[in-house]
Amino acid sequence: MKKLSILLLSLMITVLGKAQESAQLLFDQANTLLEESEYYDALNQYRNIESMNMVSGALFLNMGIAATQIDSIGLAKYYFLKASSFPTTKSSALEALQYVESQFSRQSAMLPKLPWDRAVDWLKEEPTSTGVFLIGFILLFCTLILILLRWFTTLNPKRYRAILLSMLIPGVLLVLLAFYVDYVDYRYSQAVIIENEIQVRQRPDDASELVSLAYEGYEITVDESLSSEHDNWLYIRLGNGQFGWIHTQGVKIL
Repeated sequence: MKKLSILLLSLMITVLGKAQESAQLLFDQANTLLEESEYYDALNQYRNIESMNMVSGALFLNMGIAATQIDSIGLAKYYFLKASSFPTTKSSALEALQYVESQFSRQSAMLPKLPWDRAVDWLKEEPTSTGVFLIGFILLFCTLILILLRWFTTLNPKRYRAILLSMLIPGVLLVLLAFYVDYVDYRYSQAVIIENEIQVRQRPDDASELVSLAYEGYEITVDESLSSEHDNWLYIRLGNGQFGWIHTQGVKIL
């Protein structure tokens, strides 16, 4: 049994190593195409690597450069946003985004986010829902330890109650907050419009009333839960606060 486990592990390492070598070879070939101004071919080659799930900041950064060169600015913005989520390419991607943003003929009106929404966004990026949950769990665990100690020691009732509540209430709130942040992260996604113009409808029907128009480069919020109820339609929120339905074509979800 032990020999079989070692054999399977060796086989997995070999397969993974070959996949990485194949992805690196494709990446080098795509870079050569990019240098030779074969932008369409380079982008297709990069997409092949992406389909292998061998993604990196450098991959998305180069995809954004290729998309910029073929005048697909919305697609370039999408790839640069993806590249900005990797520490190694964040600064380069943000610099490229500044240039891309200046190329759009129409700019989306953006309402400032509420403090609560900004706080949730920060929690998703920094401590993450898992980190918030762990802090809450530790406080609740300490509360349990304190309750157990109460059985074996004599503590001042007022001080004991104050200490107990100071750990119990924040612990419960942090656990609930972690579940909420996880729910928001699961239900809502950010996306970018990559077509020149998309019609936003009141209902998921082409005959429905027109709510607004979304243009290339607009960043939108997608409600994944409501969108899953209708094929080929997405329920979105525009930067100006308007809600509506759009076709899935011409949208790239981050």
